[in-house]
Amino acid sequence: MATSIPAAPSRYAPDLTDRELFARLQASEFAETPHLAMLRERLWRYGWNVLRSWMKDGSIVARCRRARAPFPAPYTEVEEIMRRSEIREALAIDCLSKAVPGYIEYCLPDWDPDGGRNLTSFFMIKALYCFRDAYRDWATGHRRRLRELLGDPVVVYSEDLGKWSLLPPPPPGPEHQTILRETLSIILAAASMEERAVCEAMLAGETQEQIAQRLGTTRKTVERRLSRVRVRAHKLAVSGVILTPSVSSAVSR
Repeated sequence: MATSIPAAPSRYAPDLTDRELFARLQASEFAETPHLAMLRERLWRYGWNVLRSWMKDGSIVARCRRARAPFPAPYTEVEEIMRRSEIREALAIDCLSKAVPGYIEYCLPDWDPDGGRNLTSFFMIKALYCFRDAYRDWATGHRRRLRELLGDPVVVYSEDLGKWSLLPPPPPGPEHQTILRETLSIILAAASMEERAVCEAMLAGETQEQIAQRLGTTRKTVERRLSRVRVRAHKLAVSGVILTPSVSSAVSR
């Protein structure tokens, strides 16, 4: 996806009010005129700034829900969008490339100058619906990359090394191995895909710097995700849900 907004039309009249602009667009039957180009630029610039701002402060999901365009968004993905400007820009471009032409073709003729919304705020309703679709496309790719990193590992416990490993050692005893594998599954049952990816990579012996590079994130984010798993493992151990101390320590390195 591109990461820059289209060049501004050469004839832009910022002093033209919405009512005046709409009247001229109506008179031309919404044909392709300089006035339509003015509106297109206005929508792009407004949407570009507002969408990125809403993504950066994390309010975009709630705004979509209020606009009746809800979608499930794990907090880890919202954090990723809030933190990374390149993702916000890509999502804004994907959203606006569909929202602007769709608004002009289907929504603009229904705008009411006396309805209480100006042309740009009226446009943002359409933009939020398109953002939902843009988010879904991005999330599909993001989750696919995480699944590729996670793969379908077989996590086993090495009695000789005293730790969990993705590299199967000589079988130390199938019953003991199965119990420990199930215990780790309990710890990671409520983990996000991102948290599981971090844990699996650590169990494979990677450093936090290497994990951050593989996941396209920062070491601080890796440590934050690992910390959540540590807290969860500790609570499970304290409550007696898990009984093997070495399992909770496997995510405490």
